[in-house]
Amino acid sequence: MIREQVGLNSDPVKEYNDRLDKLKAWKRGEYESWAARMGRARAAGTTSRTVSSESIRRLQQDRKVLNRRYREQRVDLFREFVMRAWMIPMLLGSVDEAHRDEARERLTKWLRHLDPNFTGGAPDLPLALEAALAQGFKYAANRRQRHPHAYPGGRSDLIRQAEAVLQRSRCWYAQLSLLQALCLWELADSAGGHDHRGHAAPGRDSGRSNGHEPLQPLGGVAAVRTARRWLSMAGTVNASSGRSDARGEPARPCLHPFVAEAGDLVALALETGQPERFLWIDEKGVADNIGSRADNAGGYRRHSLWVPPSVGWSTLDSRAQRLVADVLVMLNLIERDGHPDEVEERLARAEQPGMPLPPCIRSDREPLKPGLRIGTSTPPAPGSNCLPDCKFQLCPYPPRGRVPRGEIREPFCRQQQALLPGSVRRWLPRGLRRKTPRWVGMRVRELDRFWDAMAGRTRD
Repeated sequence: MIREQVGLNSDPVKEYNDRLDKLKAWKRGEYESWAARMGRARAAGTTSRTVSSESIRRLQQDRKVLNRRYREQRVDLFREFVMRAWMIPMLLGSVDEAHRDEARERLTKWLRHLDPNFTGGAPDLPLALEAALAQGFKYAANRRQRHPHAYPGGRSDLIRQAEAVLQRSRCWYAQLSLLQALCLWELADSAGGHDHRGHAAPGRDSGRSNGHEPLQPLGGVAAVRTARRWLSMAGTVNASSGRSDARGEPARPCLHPFVAEAGDLVALALETGQPERFLWIDEKGVADNIGSRADNAGGYRRHSLWVPPSVGWSTLDSRAQRLVADVLVMLNLIERDGHPDEVEERLARAEQPGMPLPPCIRSDREPLKPGLRIGTSTPPAPGSNCLPDCKFQLCPYPPRGRVPRGEIREPFCRQQQALLPGSVRRWLPRGLRRKTPRWVGMRVRELDRFWDAMAGRTRD
């Protein structure tokens, strides 16, 4: 099936760009034809004003239809390649020895577009597809050894490739996803796996059936060192050139606050052996689902996924709940109405050197205007409500009904308010109790007002 749709010698990025160029050429041709018809209609207005007015109205409707058709085809093209980026790491983790070379080659064709030695300079993989590829690694890593579609022979390949992508990554969201993927692969999973031939292997305790052994977490020091090693890789290959430290050596890239926090959570997941408390697979999915807490944290894991779909935000540690909330807000600011060209531009603007987070997330959420609703007028453009010195140009928050991932539900927003300290604890020194997430520098009451407004968005 894959060979029928995508040839083995096909370069995915070249194919994407070629099809995009063809689509844009079609749009230009249609616009030129439309402009010629509009010119003739206006010229006819000198002889028959009534006929000309009706023709102009029809042509204006034709232009709206043309714009809608282009947008639909553009979004369909983007979604197709996002799906392919999701699937390719999972393919390598699923096939047996006979097909692994082909799957590896297909993945390599994606990854080389992040390699400056191949591109001859800056990577040419779109940031949105880089993020989708990282998500694909996380989906593959979420499969435990007993998963019916997981083949252990591809695991070492996937880990090596994921670390290479982490080093070459430019996008904070890709780095966060890759950290979580590497954490899931690092977890001990000796029971219910496969041997080197792919057959089911018994657990170490013959008195228990396959898949019923408790996890063996890493020690605290080993977990921290492992997470620190991954963080030291993030974005090192394609970091901004020209910067140097006090010794004249190339400066290390500054970690995005969300990536740094994810690194701490990864260390906790490795230390406790409970990834469902500190990691998630899909931000919107975990925020929409309340989930349930396991009574026995050290009990036996019977499912074939590290983080099953039943996990919701109530399962997450409070630090993870705060992180996933602001990650969702940031993603909604970037994705907005979902037009791929505009999303790519906003992803690029979100990677500001020296200022990883916009002021509306970091210090003042008033410009977000979360209470906006769709009216009869055109929605406000991104950047129209930003602070004067903001380079991100993302505010205001999309009006209700204009969020591609869907609205953040009220229970999750109320939980964000509940995580803030009460009126008595707010007066304690910050060193005794952190009042807001470490990347947030605003007052507690300001953050509380923001989440209260976000909770009200889902009401009629």
